[in-house]
Amino acid sequence: MSHPTYKLTYFDARGVAEAVRFVFAYAKVPFEDVRISHDSPADWPALKPKTPFRQLPYLEIDGEVYGQSAAFTRLVAKKYNLAGATDEEQAHVDAIADYIKDIWNSIYKFWMEPDAEKKEKLRDEYFKTGLVEHLDVLESHLNSYGKGKFFVPSGVTWADFVVATFAFTLQKHFPATLEQREALKAHMERVNNLPGIKEWIAKRPQTQN
Repeated sequence: MSHPTYKLTYFDARGVAEAVRFVFAYAKVPFEDVRISHDSPADWPALKPKTPFRQLPYLEIDGEVYGQSAAFTRLVAKKYNLAGATDEEQAHVDAIADYIKDIWNSIYKFWMEPDAEKKEKLRDEYFKTGLVEHLDVLESHLNSYGKGKFFVPSGVTWADFVVATFAFTLQKHFPATLEQREALKAHMERVNNLPGIKEWIAKRPQTQN
């Protein structure tokens, strides 16, 4: 089976690009993984005006450029039957992916705070209230609609990849937040051990985020 030519451009990080990398890995689809090094900051200002939304990541498919990670991850996932089996499942998949974006936006409020004292205060407040509620919601969806295995009944989708990559980063930087989250930890391990994804994780560049 022939595939389109895929070229992904992002910073040297997992971040919001890792879910589409998981799609490629699981579907066994080759892609070019272009990474803008943090050690070469001059590269980004030169590239920025050429990007669709003046930001990274973006994905080129046979030369056509697509911005916004959720949009192009969904597009590629649909091509390889990783977006849900029905319209209703696809709505659930989109909702989970959007919810993870909401969580990241909450985390960025303290993560990017330059004042150390204020950053610690914002982080502690969020971990005691907001994050607890967010993780409760994720586990509820996983255990109810997804029956505890993946987030929709038909099987693995790109929403599972979004959640698993989020959980991996959360565990890496704030391990205590997942200590009592057996369902989410089991889900992350389930996804990370899928064929193709397991091999990708073993060989991918080791980055902080």
